[in-house]
Amino acid sequence: MERQGIWLKHSVHRFTYYTIFFFFITSTSSCLSNSKKKIALPKGESRDEWWQRMLNRAEKDHEIYGAFDVSKDTIILLRRSVGIELSADNGKTWKWLGKKIFRIDEFTIDDKGIWWGLERWMGIHEPSYCRMHSSNDAGQTWTTYEFNTSIFFPFHINSNPRRPLEVIDGWSKKVHRLVGGDASRNWRFIKQLPDNDNDITDLSVGNYFISNDNDHNKLYVKRQNGKTDTLMSFTKAYNIYEMELSKNTIYVAGPDTSGKNSYFAVIKNEKLLHEFTIPGGDINLIKTQFNHIYLTSTYGAHQYKNSAIVNIYK
Repeated sequence: MERQGIWLKHSVHRFTYYTIFFFFITSTSSCLSNSKKKIALPKGESRDEWWQRMLNRAEKDHEIYGAFDVSKDTIILLRRSVGIELSADNGKTWKWLGKKIFRIDEFTIDDKGIWWGLERWMGIHEPSYCRMHSSNDAGQTWTTYEFNTSIFFPFHINSNPRRPLEVIDGWSKKVHRLVGGDASRNWRFIKQLPDNDNDITDLSVGNYFISNDNDHNKLYVKRQNGKTDTLMSFTKAYNIYEMELSKNTIYVAGPDTSGKNSYFAVIKNEKLLHEFTIPGGDINLIKTQFNHIYLTSTYGAHQYKNSAIVNIYK
């Protein structure tokens, strides 16, 4: 399943906790928040000083949240802390962009070449918030739109790269398409998605799946005659919560049995081809529109290339 934009998949197979700073937002009449963000700053510290301290800490933080291909040799990595990393030479060198953006959870490029980053949080005991950041100059400068989430809550990017920008409202599950480049208005309703957030489903690609009813490290296949076969068990994995399919090749990933690192495997023609240990936890498996395979974790980013794992950022 190819990523639409770049966003993380959540299912019964995966449980992840993130610690972030919350901005308390109020609003009045429009879909944008009209209020100023309020932050509880340490005594005697200005907002600029607080943000510079955040940047100093973020510079040492190389946890990566996701990956996106701008072109065949230009890569964007989503930093877990602040901004994004950009490489124009297939990961040989990197430039840190978006240093005024707390964290981009999802990213895409629309049909006009505009870069879009989605930053959001659906609160449970704290307020929800949502901002969209756009760039017309390849990430050098950004325009930020902040939404009143009680009216309109863009929670997922629904569009494929280089297509008109579409988002899914986190509350209504309605898909909206942006008409023009101003995210403060002109969102056109496209369709209603089913509300199945509470459904517990198998992790699947094609007719291959990891069952939520059995061990979460076994790969099954449902044949055309209706029979289900167990293909293999991934004994080095604690469980599998990421899967991608490309022609006759399946990629799977999840935490390994040590609890410290991550597991990645390649299955071709229903046979286990390669197994790898990926440093760090909270692994994400991303297949891009160019069929590049990236693996991001708390220790940086890797690419599966020519039957090997190549570290591209750490």
